[in-house]
Amino acid sequence: MMSFGPEGGPRLLIIPPLFEELNRTRKLLSDLMRTLAGSDVATHLPDLPGTGESETLLSDVSWSDWRHAVRDAAQEADATAILAVRGGCLLDDTVQGIRHIRFSPVAGKRLIRDLIRARSLTDPDFDGDAQKSVFDEGSTNLGGYPIAADMARAVRDAELKSADDTITIRLESEHGDADVTIEGTPLWRRAEPSGSPELATRLADAIADRIR
Repeated sequence: MMSFGPEGGPRLLIIPPLFEELNRTRKLLSDLMRTLAGSDVATHLPDLPGTGESETLLSDVSWSDWRHAVRDAAQEADATAILAVRGGCLLDDTVQGIRHIRFSPVAGKRLIRDLIRARSLTDPDFDGDAQKSVFDEGSTNLGGYPIAADMARAVRDAELKSADDTITIRLESEHGDADVTIEGTPLWRRAEPSGSPELATRLADAIADRIR
């Protein structure tokens, strides 16, 4: 896990977005962690199996592996609160009994649809039956990621589940229920990875106010 902030005070576990959305928001997350450290909030960002510095191949990872990893990371960090971002919100219910903050939660079927669309834009033969085969046995490549069929099915079927003491933060431009809205650009929609110090600051302020 990458960690920032003091040993005392609140300890926030961050569950990152999934697949390509993680790459596009990595700068936002690192800026957010540094900003929260300035507010005496410790943050911990794990690499899920098959991502980042993990030595496990993504094609060998199951949905249950990710769920177990989130639970174990929360125990390792002794987290007092959880921030889940985008697809990470599909995994945060594995930890109960602490405050949950969800930023721009998204359903699994939307994530898979975006990955399929990304593949179809670069592969003219990937349509119709080829897209349906994503959920057959074996593995495929979606958005540049080797994903096993059982993982693709699990993500497709994953829905947001209830968790203890949950607060939802969304961008003002987004649709969906929210307890708090903040101004900002959906960085996960940009063609290239980028950051936004302004969004990191607004998100940090909204989080710090609610985990103290």
